[in-house]
Order: sequence, then C-alpha cells, then structure tokens
Amino acid sequence: MKLAPLPTLHRPPQQPSVQAAPPLPHAAAPASFQFHTVTWQADGFGFDATSGEFFTASPTALIVMQALSEGLARHQILDRLTSSFQVSRSTAERDLESFLAELARIGLTHESL
Repeated sequence: MKLAPLPTLHRPPQQPSVQAAPPLPHAAAPASFQFHTVTWQADGFGFDATSGEFFTASPTALIVMQALSEGLARHQILDRLTSSFQVSRSTAERDLESFLAELARIGLTHESL
C-alpha cells in the first residue's frame, strides 16, 4: 500500500455533511493538539479561534502537523509516517517535502525545518 499524497488543507463547504474521519493510525494520538493558530482534534477537525474558520485534514496530515507541533525533526517525522503506514521511506520523504512546502506556502511553517 502506498502513502497517499498529503492533501492541501481546505475549508469544508458552508454546510458540510457530517462524516467521521478515520482515527489516527497510531495509538498514542492525543485528543487534540495545537498547530499554528488551529486546534486539531484526532478526527481531523480543526478550528482556528483567531479567524473562526473550520478545517479538515487527513490522518497523514494530522500526523505531520502533530509531529511539527512536538518539535520533531524531519527524520523523526519520517519514522512516524513509515511506522504508521505501509510506505517506503523515499515515498514518505517525497510526500513530506511536498506537504511542508505547501504549509510554508500558506504561511503555517518555515521550509527550513
């Protein structure tokens, strides 16, 4: 099984249908964590108290953002991804680089991680 490409964070429709996201694949996931100004729940739901915006994220994106919020280095994030999903390290690294570039592009982190 390959790791799906990390999605771009997006806003759900104004009146979203209620769909439960799959839980995070590793058991040590907290109930919520803070990344940038958004508080993320383990189900992929995020709320930015400063803007009032709601967001959704995939389980893969949540793992990366949680790891970043914990201050983990790239190699530690890759370890977490490869232990959580059946994916080669090279594929995980490519996808992580792409996702980090997207986070930097929208101002949520620095590319120099």
